[in-house]
Amino acid sequence: MEGNTTRTPVAARASELLGRNSGRVIVGALVLTALLVIPLLAMKPGDSASRDPSGEVFDLQNDIDLRFQPAIHANSYIVESRGADVLTRASLLELYGNTQRLLAADAAGELAPEGLPAQPYLYQGFDLITNRPVRGVSSIADTVQMALADPRIGLTLETATNDHAKLALHFLFSHPETSGLKDLLSVDVRSEPRTVAGFEIEYWSSRAVLVNVAADNEKLGGGTSRAGLSVDDTVIDKERFDRNVQDVLRGDQETFRVWGIAIDQNLEAEDEGRIAGMFVMFTVIGALVVVGISLRSYWAMALTGVGLGVLVLWLKGISNLVGLKSDLIIDLIVPIAMISLGVDFAVHAIRRYQEERAAGHLPQRALAVGLTGVLGVLVLAMLTDGIAFLSNASSGIEAVIHFGLAAGIAVASSFVVLGVVIPLALAQVDALRDGPRTTPSFAGRAMTAAAGVGVSALCATAVLLLVVGLSIPGLVILMAAAVCFLVAPALMLRRRHARLPPSADTPDAVVARAVVASGRGRLPDLVAGQARRRAVVLPVIALVTIGAILLALRLDAELDVNDFFDSGSDFVVSLDKLDEHVGERGGEPAVMYVRGDLTEPEALFAILDLLLRLGDNPYVGRDAEGAPSVWENNVLRMLQEVSASSYARDMIEAATGVVVTDADGDGLPDSREQVGAVYEYVTQHGVPRNEDILVFDAGQVREVLQQPLNGDGVTIFQVGVPGTREQATVAAAKDALLDDLRVLAGTPSITVFGLTGSPFIREAELKATTDTLQRSLPIAAVAAFVLLVVAMRSLRYAVVTIVPIGLVVSWLYALMYLLGFSLNFVTATIGAVSIGVGIDYSIHMTERFREEMFRRGDRIQALRYAAAGTGVALMASAASSIVGFTILGLAPMPMFSSYGFLTAAMIFLALAASLVVLPSLLLMVTPGKELQPEPAPASGPRGGGTGPFVDTP
Repeated sequence: MEGNTTRTPVAARASELLGRNSGRVIVGALVLTALLVIPLLAMKPGDSASRDPSGEVFDLQNDIDLRFQPAIHANSYIVESRGADVLTRASLLELYGNTQRLLAADAAGELAPEGLPAQPYLYQGFDLITNRPVRGVSSIADTVQMALADPRIGLTLETATNDHAKLALHFLFSHPETSGLKDLLSVDVRSEPRTVAGFEIEYWSSRAVLVNVAADNEKLGGGTSRAGLSVDDTVIDKERFDRNVQDVLRGDQETFRVWGIAIDQNLEAEDEGRIAGMFVMFTVIGALVVVGISLRSYWAMALTGVGLGVLVLWLKGISNLVGLKSDLIIDLIVPIAMISLGVDFAVHAIRRYQEERAAGHLPQRALAVGLTGVLGVLVLAMLTDGIAFLSNASSGIEAVIHFGLAAGIAVASSFVVLGVVIPLALAQVDALRDGPRTTPSFAGRAMTAAAGVGVSALCATAVLLLVVGLSIPGLVILMAAAVCFLVAPALMLRRRHARLPPSADTPDAVVARAVVASGRGRLPDLVAGQARRRAVVLPVIALVTIGAILLALRLDAELDVNDFFDSGSDFVVSLDKLDEHVGERGGEPAVMYVRGDLTEPEALFAILDLLLRLGDNPYVGRDAEGAPSVWENNVLRMLQEVSASSYARDMIEAATGVVVTDADGDGLPDSREQVGAVYEYVTQHGVPRNEDILVFDAGQVREVLQQPLNGDGVTIFQVGVPGTREQATVAAAKDALLDDLRVLAGTPSITVFGLTGSPFIREAELKATTDTLQRSLPIAAVAAFVLLVVAMRSLRYAVVTIVPIGLVVSWLYALMYLLGFSLNFVTATIGAVSIGVGIDYSIHMTERFREEMFRRGDRIQALRYAAAGTGVALMASAASSIVGFTILGLAPMPMFSSYGFLTAAMIFLALAASLVVLPSLLLMVTPGKELQPEPAPASGPRGGGTGPFVDTP
């Protein structure tokens, strides 16, 4: 038969060498761990890995970020009535009182986020909706109060009746200068004719209104308005300020409720992450408890727990040392995913060592023999895992590339720490414990169980703290766990058993020896039984897989806040309320970028034509009057304000010597020279309407216009696109807006134009994620297959080992589709993990089968022995991972919850593929006669054990 790779001379020599020098290896690992503390603490990454692939949409956005610094940090707040109408006198009075308290709190410096000076932050500017100067907050309640205070009425919201408030609203909505207030109302606004105080009016009602708040961006730290997860302290400060504003606007919320629209995504992530962190702890605890029970060893559990902490330390330390950047996936998802792979390495190595101990070998001999049998398999698993993760380096996204590199580091660290060092340490402990022992008493088992829970809790806490970046507390707790639950008990063992004669048996060793030696048990019976029925099993699996592939191909790439945040959080609810109350009227901002000589009249006419075309674009939002939702702060509006104001024209003439005229009445200056003079003035002084009103200050002008002297200027226009939570809408809106932009193509003075903005950035990121998945999975599969062919020296065994990978991936993504998941940055990583985990399970089973086949020459016997040994280890490692990740699936943060459930499902599928599908494939490709095994004695043992842990500390 073809060469067997499990027990090669290299593996035997390496195992003997490790066994003889186990103490040195352990000390070396401890020294390396201590050294890695230095980069862990002193070389933390300062930058976040970019999730932006290359492309025009990102190039344009980067250029905008470099050119334009916002003067205003603005947000909107939805005020929703607790009843059917927020435009009542009671609600308006409460809202007015809250806005006044907001102004007072700002004047007293009470809105300042912690760490920033206690000073006023609200922005003094001009509100184009109400056509009046405002200080920071624009509310319909403030405008109604001003209307009622008119000397002709002489009332206030405190003294007015509900009808008086409705009368004031009628006059405001019907007046040309304040009719824009209707844009602040919910899309379900209603009106009906009524007679109030002798006037025939429209009686308005609405379930909600918007309140706009503007703050000084420079005082809050400056920077662009672009935000996302894993951002700097400046964005966090702005979010804290926005929450302070929200708290004041809420007040007692007697007649309404208030939500800031998407004001605090990073703070929300922190809040939910703290809660989810407890579930990460429980994940580790659950996995370790199952390890202790399945391996029947306190020491295996304790050593694995400390090993997981060391693994995270190595991952963080090496990542910092080689310069990997920070990112949500790298910082959180990679360490969590490594819990599964790390436990797998430990379980397989320890289980094989325990088999040899059960066969009667002393610890050092059992270690050498066990490692000889499993070391080559672990190395092969490490290499295939590394290939699976490093295939992500083919991505054009920096964050995905760094994810692959970080996962590769974690895989190598898992092999060394948990696949090699931990079994060596366990053998050292067993050497101390070796001697005649009696069955532990109930009190002894209770103490062992308590110690197991204690070490699990401490190690889980240390892992969590290291994962979230609290390195020093994490290191202290990890050291405490190692000293209290490993070092101290080991010293006690050494003292207790120093003079006892050696013995290889434990109370359960005889039982375990009989089970493994007989190749019988429930699992071997099930595995061998279904393999005999492969003529039925394999066609059924093929049909299921075909259906799964068809479902997996229907999985869409989407990125919705519900995939990351609790659906009941203020952040998500605010976006739901935005859809409900703003709907088609506003939308997420798309940014139109125009570059060229913007002083040329032909360029301005082309831009005007573009804005007119937006009126017919079905994907552009509409205001209350049906006009396209274009941000008022734009270059055309500024030129029109100047052309309509004699005061502005006089000021420009005095400053530049150029007379600005509008002889044709089109609202724009008549010549290139005049336009240039307007730009020169307004970028320095703003856009005045008269001596008292500055419609746009200079900072607001520079937010959207840059016109250097050489004529190569840039301007931007923001357009509202509703419904962008649906990716199909984003794609259609992009095509429609690009079609509108092509009207600029025939204008010589316009050299560059394009489209960017958060909806299209998100679309490009998702497309790049999908492309990465489609590219990395085949690369990983092909590279792993080539490695298997070389390592196994067998084409047919490599083929049947790789098949379960495709099955697991297709089954997993079909399950995601059926459960309503979408493809995003988090769920896409499951594909890489599924390849790594799936191929591990297959490699272990294939190599153990080949080893047993080499020994026994009978296919069914070989399959039974492989199931009795490696199959049980697979069950143990899968059980620990499934329990742990199912616990993580209960976390309230959907990002962690979905990752937990999907990873648990993926591990179950990988186990099923290795124990159900792979055995049938192994029998198909392995020639030989199936001999009937001799029946086991009727009284023979089929299991054993009297408690969760055989050994005691």
